[in-house]
Amino acid sequence: MRCQRWVPIAVVGTILVGGLGISVRGQSAQSASAAASASAQGGTGTVLVPQTQTVYETVQSYECVQVPVTQMQTCYRTEYRTETVPVTRMIPETVNETRTVTTCVPKQQVVKQPVCRMVCEPVTMTRRCYRPIPVTKQVQRTIYQTRCSTEVVNKEITRMIPQCVNEIVPVTRMIPVCEQQLCYVPRQVPSTQMVPVVTCQHQCGHRCGGGGCGECGGVTTCVSYRPVTTCTTEQVPVWKPVTRMVPETIQVPRQRTTFVPVKETVQCVQPKVERIPIPIVGTVCTTEMQPYEVTETRMVPRQITDWVEVQVTAMVPEQHSVVVPTVRCRPVTESVTRQVPVCVPYQVPVTVMTSQVRPVAHQVAVCRTVMVPTSVPSPQQVPASAPSAQQ
Repeated sequence: MRCQRWVPIAVVGTILVGGLGISVRGQSAQSASAAASASAQGGTGTVLVPQTQTVYETVQSYECVQVPVTQMQTCYRTEYRTETVPVTRMIPETVNETRTVTTCVPKQQVVKQPVCRMVCEPVTMTRRCYRPIPVTKQVQRTIYQTRCSTEVVNKEITRMIPQCVNEIVPVTRMIPVCEQQLCYVPRQVPSTQMVPVVTCQHQCGHRCGGGGCGECGGVTTCVSYRPVTTCTTEQVPVWKPVTRMVPETIQVPRQRTTFVPVKETVQCVQPKVERIPIPIVGTVCTTEMQPYEVTETRMVPRQITDWVEVQVTAMVPEQHSVVVPTVRCRPVTESVTRQVPVCVPYQVPVTVMTSQVRPVAHQVAVCRTVMVPTSVPSPQQVPASAPSAQQ
């Protein structure tokens, strides 16, 4: 068996001790005020003195325990059962059947069949033909003769004359200008904070559990404040020089050359080509087609159909009955015994370890400071020998 314990005792004890420390501080202040009042009155006074007492308290804690738990689990097993099932099977039997059979019987018949034959017959026809005949004709045609000559022609041309022109052109340039710009720069700034720290010693050097000497109040928990330095990021404004480009436009004189078109008339020699027509009469030989008639006789084939009697053998169907043995299947039903598997459920106890949380009571020793009233004599009641003895 495994146990897991949860111990929140230290936290609870710390809270109780802190609360007691707070209450003790208040009670010590009250005791100091009571002592002061008693001394002022000049009589015997009662002073509350802190005294440490050990008290046992019952604290509840929890532990995790593994406990066995028995559960019923369902399992399955296979069993075979015997059952009777009807089974039908086919038994072949031979039976004589009467069937009608058709057979073809040959018989002689006289049939008229067509017979085709070709016969050639003479046919006379006239056909038109053409024959070539040469013919000579006088034809007039025109030929062109080329003649070259020159002539003077006035031609207008354009010349480009250069000319200088002075002009002022605006030119834009970028000039760098330096300016002061406000920027924010991150900077790590140290900052000191007082953090409370719990210590286990008085300022006088005594432990908290031993009661102390009473000079530091007799508290059970000492809390002191220590400086802790941390860095914080903050944005610091800084002036930085920034250079930016400023456009500036100035007027710059410039001299450029332009071309001015000037028209002039010039005489030039240009060649000229002329075509002169000359008529010519010539002889041309051509061929003409002359028609003529031709008579011709040719043999034209023609198909002639004759009907002739022919003896033909034809197959004539005849029907007759025949006894044929045939095999047929007859169903027979029988009872058959077989083993059938069956799934049967059954319960099996299974032990499982389960985690359970249960409360446990513990006796814990707690140190408490109790204010005990004590009688303190007044300064007037103290004997005179006391100061000398102390000295």
